[in-house]
Amino acid sequence: MIKAKESMRRQFPKLGHSALIILVILLCLIGGTLVLRQQKVGDLRQEMKYMEGPILQNPAKETASDPWQMDDLLLVMDECVRMLREENLAVRSYHLEGVFEGEANPSFLHFALIRLKVQGAWSGIERGLTRIEGISEGGIYVEEAVLKENEGEILLKIFFFEPDNLS
Repeated sequence: MIKAKESMRRQFPKLGHSALIILVILLCLIGGTLVLRQQKVGDLRQEMKYMEGPILQNPAKETASDPWQMDDLLLVMDECVRMLREENLAVRSYHLEGVFEGEANPSFLHFALIRLKVQGAWSGIERGLTRIEGISEGGIYVEEAVLKENEGEILLKIFFFEPDNLS
């Protein structure tokens, strides 16, 4: 027993007992931190697998939904009107109700509200709205649809980037 203490003193001649205790505590803290970080990395990997599931199941065409820029807004409005007319609907009027900041990141993501008044059969209106929401280049969503006999009023929400705020 005495020989073990003497050999330990020879190995660490300048370190006292308190320095060894501090060193052991620091190593335990570093080891504990690494274990906790490894658990967080594992949790993030699980979350990535969970999020990738629906993406891998859907075709790439459906998942590619990058918003347009504001310059494209009028072209998108015209495209929506064209799709409705292809479904034998008469678009009586359409106008831009406003441009607003997005909920997720108001610094650059914006959306526009477009109100359309259409005349035609409900089935044609439904097919037209389904086609409009199926446009894969960006985000168009039907915010509101009020249907009356052979006519309807539709509010579309179109997401886009504000070019002035992109960096």
